[in-house]
Amino acid sequence: MLICPPIGHEYVNCHRALRQLAVRLAEAGFPVLRFDYYGCGDSAGVSEEGRVSRWLEDISTAILDLRQRTGLAQTCVVGLRLGGALSAMIGSQRDDVESLVLWDPVVNGKSYLENLLSLQKEMLRFRPKPKRKHARDHIDVLGFPLSRFLRSELEKVDLLTVAEKPAKNILLIQSHEADDQCSLHGRLSRTEARLECQRLEAPQIWLPTADGGLLVPSQVLQSVVAWIGKTHS
Repeated sequence: MLICPPIGHEYVNCHRALRQLAVRLAEAGFPVLRFDYYGCGDSAGVSEEGRVSRWLEDISTAILDLRQRTGLAQTCVVGLRLGGALSAMIGSQRDDVESLVLWDPVVNGKSYLENLLSLQKEMLRFRPKPKRKHARDHIDVLGFPLSRFLRSELEKVDLLTVAEKPAKNILLIQSHEADDQCSLHGRLSRTEARLECQRLEAPQIWLPTADGGLLVPSQVLQSVVAWIGKTHS
């Protein structure tokens, strides 16, 4: 099991939930690997150097490392938000991704960026403007820099254009109503993948909370572990 997190403030807000997911999967008997993309979390590099292309390479490296550690040929990748988009993209490029869990994945990069900038604008209404300054080719979004090059890469992300089926088995988890999620369900249902879609009432854990707490949606975690157990029994 490979877990692919989101980036920026969403990475921070989802960290506890993804760690708990890893623990539950391990307790269910699955080898699990969590990792950070280049320029994110505890990995080498700085935030300004983050690239979608490099992160896809990181996922491939993580898959190979997981296979070497376990001796298993097939991998299940769990991706949340942008991690879900990256997981689907890498799955369409490789033949050893047996299963995918796409948890509220980013479907369209342009919409994703628009939502980030809208949230940044809303948050600045109640907080002082950040003093940190970046070079002209960087903008700050909720405390994390986005380079011009990264923004241009993110704008090209579109899961509706993925040509190949990203995995043999796919679980699509939707915790909120979104038109692009419905479009993704339609796109995936036209592939040869065995697709299951679960609409679960759960908080959008990647969004900031009023008290700064980190939420853990137990129902979602339980559903993911149950589906993986059923699929890989």
